[in-house]
Amino acid sequence: MSKYWMVAKVNFKKTTWIAYLVAGICFVAMIADFILDYTVNTIGDSTVAAYCMLYLVCILAPIFIASVNYTKMMNIGVKKKTYFGGCMINYVMFAAVISLFGVLEHYLIDPVLSAHKTIYGLIPVFGWDTSVFGAFFSQFSFLLLVEAVIHTLVFMQAKWYGWVADVLIVAIISVFTPIPALREAEIFFFNFTIFRQPAIIHIAVCLVLSSFIYLTNIFYLKNRDNG
Repeated sequence: MSKYWMVAKVNFKKTTWIAYLVAGICFVAMIADFILDYTVNTIGDSTVAAYCMLYLVCILAPIFIASVNYTKMMNIGVKKKTYFGGCMINYVMFAAVISLFGVLEHYLIDPVLSAHKTIYGLIPVFGWDTSVFGAFFSQFSFLLLVEAVIHTLVFMQAKWYGWVADVLIVAIISVFTPIPALREAEIFFFNFTIFRQPAIIHIAVCLVLSSFIYLTNIFYLKNRDNG
């Protein structure tokens, strides 16, 4: 377990600081927007919840971890399977910490701020606010799915099937959206991964998809790792 944690610690520090910086700047910008509106009252009567900006960590960090950090670790002799396990720790912790912060802001801070300005966050917009635990695990499972998808797509770009996956995703979106029957299938998918109630359904779907998608990396690793 210690070797996986060592990989995770490197991932938390190396290059992912860019993800922290971008998310931090956007987070501070949202707070500044609220303060400016409160003091000068010149910017609109609604804003996006600040915690939504932290989701950028779950979008940007996998890009660096699966590309730059991967190359660095291979150069110092880290086994690919160890890297795989360490990354899993990173993604679980990113999703958990950001979900916890989102729940705290939504239930403790936003109700106070919303007396002055309408605040839109993904928790109420996606209908995840049925309970504190529901809000946490709905966020957690969804962010974990996003991380698994991004990590896998970035990690596979070195092979031809990575580019095929990119083309297929674009093709599915392009074809499914204009055609009513196929669009229903697309809506069905998003309902089950985001909106489905009771929350346990979309939480379970996201966790299963996250595990399946992330585990596909094992097949990629076997092709290039003899250790």
